[in-house]
Amino acid sequence: MILNKYQVLKPLGAGRYGQVFQVRNLNLGLISALKIVLVTEPDRHKAVVEAQAQSLCGHDHVVEVRTADVFDSSVLIEMEFVEGGSLGDRLLREFVPVADSVSYVKHILYALEHAHARGIVHRDVKPGNIMLAPNGAKLSDFGTATHPSTGISVIDEFYMPHASPEAANGGSFSPASDVYATGLTLMRAINNMAAWGHIITDDGSWRNEVANGGIPALVGFPDYVPTPLKKILNTACAPGYGDRYPRAAAFRQALERLRFARRWVRLGPDEWSCEHAGKPEILRYLDGGQPRTEYVVNGRRRTEFCRTFPTEREARRALERAVASTTLVSTTRMTARRPSRTKIPDELPAYG
Repeated sequence: MILNKYQVLKPLGAGRYGQVFQVRNLNLGLISALKIVLVTEPDRHKAVVEAQAQSLCGHDHVVEVRTADVFDSSVLIEMEFVEGGSLGDRLLREFVPVADSVSYVKHILYALEHAHARGIVHRDVKPGNIMLAPNGAKLSDFGTATHPSTGISVIDEFYMPHASPEAANGGSFSPASDVYATGLTLMRAINNMAAWGHIITDDGSWRNEVANGGIPALVGFPDYVPTPLKKILNTACAPGYGDRYPRAAAFRQALERLRFARRWVRLGPDEWSCEHAGKPEILRYLDGGQPRTEYVVNGRRRTEFCRTFPTEREARRALERAVASTTLVSTTRMTARRPSRTKIPDELPAYG
């Protein structure tokens, strides 16, 4: 299929604001990602996209916008094609270690610092807009971005599930709104939560939770997440604007103070694996008549974390807490900038 100057190779995804395809630019011979957006004022939309692209171009952690054209009452936005797909794609395919998710989000916070310094608020930070390139994560799709000081925006809508309470209630977006959305994105990533499950319901009741800042509490934390990271996310996702990190840089700096000792990978519901100091380590759940946990280093059983439990639930929680307690360097000391008024519960809701 040929569309304007593009040969369409395959669809990459579709959302509320347009469809994205992998294409070949026939004029330049480049493989690109092409977003097709139907808008009522395509010339204005094109002009705003081009202005934003010029402001954001050249940053290592922002997906490059190559051109924007008007074609058949649509805007065609040509972007660099990122072979690794999105964080949302990876969450659908496999378990993403906590260390990887934190690394990706630090890159995205760099991108947001760059955008905010130029007066641009993204308004659509989510796993599907974090592209995984060989040199790190890149923030994509500024299609709902706004420039608060002038009121100029590409489109008036925004991604409601990740909207901060102040934005959902009054439509007022700021860099702190992007901080909230990025914090919620990281929460979803460490939960390996590609979809919303029971949280986003057809009856629309979840919109009240967005307005009240209750979505992060519904997501919660699994037991394998280290406490210092929970504290950081409680601050990033604080419902009150004044309790949150005010800037992307403050959020990023808090994450950078974390020191990861182990990159645990969940092999299945009963087993975790990593390599530490050049040796393979395994934490597993066993049930040979009585639930128990086992810790194996370089093929040898270690007594640490090896225990029996009265119930399967207690054993599984102890397994994940062992993962949490060994993920970070033990000397790490982390404090959030301010305590959140609403603490996100440690208990993770059960949802598929």
